[in-house]
Amino acid sequence: MSESTVSARTRLAPGRMFSWVLSAVLIGWVVVYNVMRVAGGTPAGVALTSFIIGAIAGIAVLSIGIWVRGRLITSGRINPVDPEVEIPGPTAMSDPQRSFMGILWPSVAVIAGVQLVLAVLLFVDWRGTPSLTRATAELIMAVWFVFAGIWMAWEANNLRDLDAGGLDSVALGALLGTVLSGVAVSREFVPTLSIITVVVAGVVSVLAYYGVHRLTRDRGVPWMAVTAGVIALASLLIPLLTR
Repeated sequence: MSESTVSARTRLAPGRMFSWVLSAVLIGWVVVYNVMRVAGGTPAGVALTSFIIGAIAGIAVLSIGIWVRGRLITSGRINPVDPEVEIPGPTAMSDPQRSFMGILWPSVAVIAGVQLVLAVLLFVDWRGTPSLTRATAELIMAVWFVFAGIWMAWEANNLRDLDAGGLDSVALGALLGTVLSGVAVSREFVPTLSIITVVVAGVVSVLAYYGVHRLTRDRGVPWMAVTAGVIALASLLIPLLTR
């Protein structure tokens, strides 16, 4: 096998690499943040430190994993799993895939609405807090959830039209919403709706990653969906158990 062929087989597509890096950062942050919380750290005190340490650790682990993957592919022990498979367009989808899209787009629309409501309540809560004790993180989360809600609403409309080209980003965006709303739970920012958002965003992330799996390969274990489920569960349980 030529060197160029080996390189092509081991190289990750830019979109997939971005998704893996962001997922590694999120997972590293969640793990380190909650370890520091269990160790007795306050939410405000460990937020930035845990993000920096978690991001570095997550990227380091991912880099090792990518290196090991490349060596295994080069040696012929494993094959890259459809690295460049495209999500089919509306006319190329099978009937089961169309049916799944009919389940998926309303779920994405729901999380869009939930995140927009959460954004409003976070902002109202921030405004109602005395200026000396206002948490900047709460305002940042409010701004994020406005953006995320509009983004998810736009993607829900695309999915309704069977345009699933952005499904990977929907999954990632929902996963980020899960993590951030879990942080909101730990800091007791609008706790009831934050808990609901963790659950709904987590379900949407799992469905979206499973949708990518269904639309591209539809065989084997949907590991990204499983990973998203684990992150969502951790984002819900650990803040509740350490409050």
